[in-house]
Amino acid sequence: MPYTLNPPTNACNPRQALPQHLEHKPFYALPYEHFDGISSGNTDMRYISIGQAQYDPDEVSIKTMRHIGNKWSRQSEELPLHRVPDMTLFLAKTLFDSTNGQVVVQRGTFQNQSSDISITKEQRTYGEQAAYNAFLTKNGQALKLRLNTLRDVLNVLKKQGKI
Repeated sequence: MPYTLNPPTNACNPRQALPQHLEHKPFYALPYEHFDGISSGNTDMRYISIGQAQYDPDEVSIKTMRHIGNKWSRQSEELPLHRVPDMTLFLAKTLFDSTNGQVVVQRGTFQNQSSDISITKEQRTYGEQAAYNAFLTKNGQALKLRLNTLRDVLNVLKKQGKI
C-alpha cells in the first residue's frame, strides 16, 4: 500500500496489507487503525478506502476495511460516530487535494497522527481508472456542494457555540 510518513515512524504501520482481492477496488487508502479516535489501539478498522464500488463498477464509494482476526470483514454498514468525520476528511483530501496521484494528510488531521502521511494512488486497470475518472467528472460538483453545505452547517454551529 503506497504511503509514507514524514517524519518516518514505524508506530503507524498497519498490521495487514491493503486487501486487493475484494470487490471494492481501492484508489486511495488511508492506514487508519492507529488514528481510530475513540477505538485507537483496540480496533478492527484497518483502512479507509476510496475506490471503485463493489455494487457497481461505474460508482465510487468510501469503505471501512475491517479485519477480524483471521479475515477481512464484509461488514461495513455500521460506523462508530467518530469515524464519520474522519472519512469525510479523507474523502475531501483525496477528491480535491490530490496532486499527480499523491495526497498529503498533515499531521494532527487524525487523532494520534504525529506525522504527515503521503498517500500514493493505487495501481488500477485502465477500465477501473476510466470508471473512477468518469464518476468524478460526472459527480465532482455535487460532492463539492455537499462538502460546502457541511462546512456551512459546521460554521453556524460553531458560531452558536454548539461545537
